[in-house]
Amino acid sequence: MTTSRGLRRWHWAGFVLQCVAYAANDGQKMLAVFLVAVGSSGPSVSFAAAALFGLGTLYGMPRAGRTLGREILASRPLHGVAAELASGTTVIGCAAVGMPVSMTQSIAGSLIGTGVAYGGGRVRWYAAVKIVIAWVLTLPAAGLLAAVAAITVKGIS
Repeated sequence: MTTSRGLRRWHWAGFVLQCVAYAANDGQKMLAVFLVAVGSSGPSVSFAAAALFGLGTLYGMPRAGRTLGREILASRPLHGVAAELASGTTVIGCAAVGMPVSMTQSIAGSLIGTGVAYGGGRVRWYAAVKIVIAWVLTLPAAGLLAAVAAITVKGIS
């Protein structure tokens, strides 16, 4: 069922799966930030949090979309549908067992897997390696910065 009409149906199925996966895994994180903002100081803080989320989205989304849509793989519609279905299933499975995962990372991994399925030459390994290096560095860097911030705040208060 790789006709245009069949592919469109699979795309919608993948899109719905991605939405459910986002809600199961990432949506509550955003809701928690807004609830903390509302509980902190009222509407002005909530508005500021919403504005900051909007600015972050405007800054990060085009870059993420470009990387995922063009840099990892010379993507075709079938690749996108396969990646949507695989990443949505992965994130829902991880959420079901309580493992927090990144939707963006699962999509990137799915695109790489799709490219490998059609021959490793389709994958632009330079972009894939950049993403993997970022994944490997993020957790230790965040931990180190949090430790520095905690020591600094403890010293100030």
